[in-house]
Amino acid sequence: MHPRYALALLALLPAAAQAASVDLAGSATVGALRREVALRVACEPKTRAVSLDLTVPGFADLEPVFDFSGLEGPSGSTAALSEFRVVGAAGVRTARARANGAVAAEPATSFRLTVEPARRGETPANGIAVALVEPGARLVWTQGSPRKGDEPLVATVTVPESEAGPLRAALTPCLSGP
Repeated sequence: MHPRYALALLALLPAAAQAASVDLAGSATVGALRREVALRVACEPKTRAVSLDLTVPGFADLEPVFDFSGLEGPSGSTAALSEFRVVGAAGVRTARARANGAVAAEPATSFRLTVEPARRGETPANGIAVALVEPGARLVWTQGSPRKGDEPLVATVTVPESEAGPLRAALTPCLSGP
């Protein structure tokens, strides 16, 4: 198919059938070191799966105390080293998952950790997203390092009231019933 036609067909798809995402700002620590981070929460309506991307800038400076390279690509750790805790009006929700990572394309000084559905169809991020759509919900993502003795990376993101509506709208296709 000619690329121009593919773009025209994509434009005709209803918005609900296209992937949607919201970016949220937060902070992360590894021991005493701190970074501002970005969390992208995305919904792929076709598979009804939520993915979480955490972008950590200046990761190379953190390598001595956290093993980012041990999470990179297909040869990275397969252990479920990611722990999630969301605190909101409805209570506390927790989950464990496997994150893989890569050096981000933009900026190349950042590392992106991603949690996607497991091969067996498990969707740990969906359970977290249910609680995350509440205004004021706070997510704590604790990412263990695959290297023994390292401190974990602990990222905290609070959903501002101004982002709760757009986040709910973006995630509704993945969180609603069949």
